[in-house]
Amino acid sequence: MKRITLVLIVPMVLGLGCIREKGGDLSKIIFMIGEVTKNNAAVQIGDPVHERDVIRTGADSFCDIKIGESLIRVKQNTRVLMSSLVRKGAAENISIDLGVGKLLCKPKKLLKSESFLIKTPTAIAGVRGTQFTVEADANSTSRIKVFEGHVKVAKRIRYLDPSISEVLKMAPEVNKDEKVIITKPEVEKTEKLVDWILDSEPAKSDEAAVRLVLKRAGGDIVAGKEDIKKFSVADYAKDNREIIAVKEKPVEVIRQIKKVIKIEKEAPKPQGRILITRYEVFFIKNGKVEWEGKVVEDPVKSNDRLYIASGDYVFCASVDGPVLWRKKFENEGRIRIVENKLVVETKGEEIRLDLNTGDRR
Repeated sequence: MKRITLVLIVPMVLGLGCIREKGGDLSKIIFMIGEVTKNNAAVQIGDPVHERDVIRTGADSFCDIKIGESLIRVKQNTRVLMSSLVRKGAAENISIDLGVGKLLCKPKKLLKSESFLIKTPTAIAGVRGTQFTVEADANSTSRIKVFEGHVKVAKRIRYLDPSISEVLKMAPEVNKDEKVIITKPEVEKTEKLVDWILDSEPAKSDEAAVRLVLKRAGGDIVAGKEDIKKFSVADYAKDNREIIAVKEKPVEVIRQIKKVIKIEKEAPKPQGRILITRYEVFFIKNGKVEWEGKVVEDPVKSNDRLYIASGDYVFCASVDGPVLWRKKFENEGRIRIVENKLVVETKGEEIRLDLNTGDRR
C-alpha cells in the first residue's frame, strides 16, 4: 500500500492555543555537580532551560532540573533533549528525549489534561505522577524501573511517534518495584511488522492507518505483561535513596553556594573551598560544585581549622573555607580529636589522621 505520512494525529500532549514558556518561567537548573553543558556551553545553577535545549553531563557529574512542578536528575555521562516544554494555564505537558545515560524522574501528580513523557531510542514511558528511572545505553537498550506509582511503557516505533497517546492507552502498567527492559532488536522486529502491515493493507486516511497498525500489532508495540519483572532489593535501594534525595534546595543554601562559587572564581585556592550548611557540606573548586555530602555531626574546630567527615571524604579547612587537605575514604561522618590526632569512625574501625597533613597515623 502507499505509505501515509502522519500529520493529523494529535499527540498526547497538546491542543491548539498552548503557550510555550520562554526563559526560565517553566524550567531551570536548580543544582549541579561537575561538568554540565547546555547546547555545548557551560551552565550555572539557576540558568533557564528552554525547549529544544540539549543538556549533557560529564563523568562524576549530575544536574537537577525543575520543570514546572516536576523534578528530574540528569545522571553522569547523559545526553537529553528537552523536546517539548509546554504550559497552558496550570496544565503542564513535558516530553524529554534521553539519547544515552540515565534519568531519575519525580513528576508531579498530573491532571488528565497533562502529560510527562520520557523517550529513548527504543522506548516511551508515560506517567501520571510517580517516581521512576529510565536508562538508555550505547546499544539503545532501555531500562525502566518504577519506585512509586505506575508507568506505561511501549516500544518506540517512529511511525507512531505522533500517536503516542493512543499507543500508551494500550500499554499495561509497570508498578512499584517492577522493571521493563526493551532492546533494539526487539524494536527493529516490531518496526518490520508495522512496515509489513502498512505495505500489505490499504487505508484511506492517516487515522485509519494508525488504527490498523494498533489493531494488528498493538500487542507487539507495548511492553508485554511477561516483560514486566520484579527487581531485587539490592537493585532497588541505591536508586530509591537517590530519588528521595532529589529535592529543590532552600533559597538561602543556593545563595550561599553561588557566593562561594563566585569567590572561588575570583580568588581560586589550590585545593578549593568547602561550604558547610546546616544539613550539607559542599566541595567547590574550579568554579563549580564538585561534591556534596551530608552533615552527620557538627564540624570539629581546633584553633583556626575546621574538620568534617561525610560519607566519602574527610576535610580540613581554614575557618573561612579554603581547603587545606582532604582524604577520600568511606566513613560514618563522626570524628573527634584525641591526643592531637583526628579520629575518624569507619565501618568496624577507627582511623587516626595527622591534624596537619591528613596522613594516617
